[in-house]
Amino acid sequence: MPSRSKFYDPSKGKYFNPKVDRRVAIVTGGNSGIGWYTVLHLYLHGYIVYIAGRTESKVLKAIEDIKKEANKRIDAYSKEEQEERHLGSLTYIYFDCLDLSTVAACAKNFAKKEEKLDLLINNAGLMGVPYEETKDGYEIQYQVNFVAPFLFTLELLPNLKAAVTNGTPRVIMLSSIGHRASYKYFDPTNKVNCTPNFMYTWVRYGIAKVAEIHFAKKLAELYPNILSFAVHPGVIIGTELYNHWKNLPVIGGFYKGSLNVVGRVAGVGLEEGSLATLRAAFDPELENENGAYLETGGVIAKPTSVATTKDNIERTWEYNVEELRKKGFLTAFEA
Repeated sequence: MPSRSKFYDPSKGKYFNPKVDRRVAIVTGGNSGIGWYTVLHLYLHGYIVYIAGRTESKVLKAIEDIKKEANKRIDAYSKEEQEERHLGSLTYIYFDCLDLSTVAACAKNFAKKEEKLDLLINNAGLMGVPYEETKDGYEIQYQVNFVAPFLFTLELLPNLKAAVTNGTPRVIMLSSIGHRASYKYFDPTNKVNCTPNFMYTWVRYGIAKVAEIHFAKKLAELYPNILSFAVHPGVIIGTELYNHWKNLPVIGGFYKGSLNVVGRVAGVGLEEGSLATLRAAFDPELENENGAYLETGGVIAKPTSVATTKDNIERTWEYNVEELRKKGFLTAFEA
């Protein structure tokens, strides 16, 4: 983990007055965890933020809490800062990674509300769960972590392209250092339902996280006017993503103990975990780093060869575009 002195400072990001310069963002899964802090900082920077989530009550409660926290932070601003910085807005929009029809519908619903999308943060995710197939026919971690944001991004491309008049729109994929668990390239047709579950649960997670890096790099190649990044937020213990393993009989206690040790040695808090995303969202210095992979705190890093090999990137792209078209999606999409 890099020194905290190298962690990105989000106050360096540009602040917008939404009445003068309207900047629009979507954050999936922004009602909890690092997504919550990501939304908080976007709101403080004047963004019009759509929080895409499954449960309206949870998102609305998060919006209420984010606004309270924002007001506390504004109180700590200098008089000059209070005059120069403006709050954005927060809006719920329905989206469910486990149902691709809602993903496509969300993109269409958003397009009815907004012409331009300056920032898309595919933050929602699932980690370390047993093998399961979704109603759409994908292994669950692959769909939630990769296929859903893949489809969502491609459906929103017209809105992202329209935002080029504002500058350079950005797409951010929440990947993970866990992509290293994909120790080789697994063809997307292989759902990897293997035992022991203790091992292959994490291999499947790694496969999805590798695919996210593939996607960011392919987007950067195809659409150089849109900045695309994959980020690893850091080892974050205070998140619900570990719940499955912590609640297992017998092994759960051991797992909790191990997490506590890892957290003390290499862990970061939830807000620190949002910093890699926020640098990818804000930092103008990254305009020459399209397709980059950022790790804890926002430091540019190098992913594995599995994640960067050109043939792997092409196969992931081609298979998933073709498969989604077979399912009736991406009917208007042309690369």
